[in-house]
Amino acid sequence: MLITSIITLFAIFILNLVVGLYYGFGTRHYWFFQTLHFLGGFFITMFFSNFSESTTLILISLGIVTVLWESMEFLIAYMPKASNYMKNKFRLKNVSFEWKDTIFDIILNFSGAIFFFFLFR
Repeated sequence: MLITSIITLFAIFILNLVVGLYYGFGTRHYWFFQTLHFLGGFFITMFFSNFSESTTLILISLGIVTVLWESMEFLIAYMPKASNYMKNKFRLKNVSFEWKDTIFDIILNFSGAIFFFFLFR
């Protein structure tokens, strides 16, 4: 499961950047990024389950990854140079941060983890 989780996480990241941001699919279809967060939570949980049997430790690890990812979204939105770079590089109209989106992303990440535990434990 280690190789599967690494390959899938890499594919999700590339889908996010290329299809979601650069080609604007994610801005036209709200469910795209939501699906990626759910799948990200699922495959990050799969990745960490290769190193620990503890559900608590796996969920804490997912929480750390989630906080880091959402912090990057926050920083990019509030740092003018980073925000302008993202706008120019990925042809975005707006780079913004919203708490309700962040909370929903966290819920989706942990929903993916719970689904993983339901299927494989």
